Amino acid sequence: MTELLALLGLFLLAAGYWQVRRQSEFARRWLEHYCRRQQFQLLSVYRYRYTWKRGRLLAQFKFEFSHDGLQRDEGSLWLGGLKVLDVSLPVLREPPSPML
Repeated sequence: MTELLALLGLFLLAAGYWQVRRQSEFARRWLEHYCRRQQFQLLSVYRYRYTWKRGRLLAQFKFEFSHDGLQRDEGSLWLGGLKVLDVSLPVLREPPSPML
């Protein structure tokens, strides 16, 4: 009986790890597509945290991007499973004008 419970626990651990990797790969692909559409350069993506909201486990990813090739900005992406719930970007700064 204990072997069965250990095997079940191992299976649940492997399934959880597989789901986390699947979600991370989905976030990276989605952000690559999003940044390409916005004409940004995606620099990095990382999982920031999990949180419970309204009975659902949500994952927040942070990503770094550049809109002009010089400055580095950070945005966040919220996922519920494999569904994008929100993307937030900072107000983008413009480089100083050489005319001023």
